Amino acid sequence: MIQIFRVDDRLLHGQVAKSWTRKYHIDKIMIVNTKVANDEFSKVTLCLAKPQNVELYFYETDSCYQALQMEEASENNTMLIVENFNDAYHVWEMIPYIREINIGGQRKKKETGALQIGSHVILQQSDLEICKKIMHRGIKMEIRQIPGEQEISLNRLVKI
Repeated sequence: MIQIFRVDDRLLHGQVAKSWTRKYHIDKIMIVNTKVANDEFSKVTLCLAKPQNVELYFYETDSCYQALQMEEASENNTMLIVENFNDAYHVWEMIPYIREINIGGQRKKKETGALQIGSHVILQQSDLEICKKIMHRGIKMEIRQIPGEQEISLNRLVKI
């Protein structure tokens, strides 16, 4: 079952690998990113951040539907990670029963009209529009780098 759905521009890194996998007793991490799924160097690099007893799988964004459905029905505790909000929306449409999305780092260059939340999250107007579509359907979107941080509710910050 998918325990946590995370949007993070760095995908998998030490902080995420250790803290979130411990909190949710994660057995398996699914990274959905077409570029990474087709780049052996990126996959090897991301595997270095994976905790020893956790499996790591990579999927292309357009062809992950069956894997997502199988994972949701499995007994695994799974963490699903995407890099950006376009991918998050695409994946969320495949698994709309997910009720919460965690936002990690989004460190893009700040454009006019962007919303900066703390030092690690900059949401461009296009990101905000996608978030509004998701939140309009009753999905909770929260910002936290690690579980021990105070949760920031995007639903409270952004009017839909």
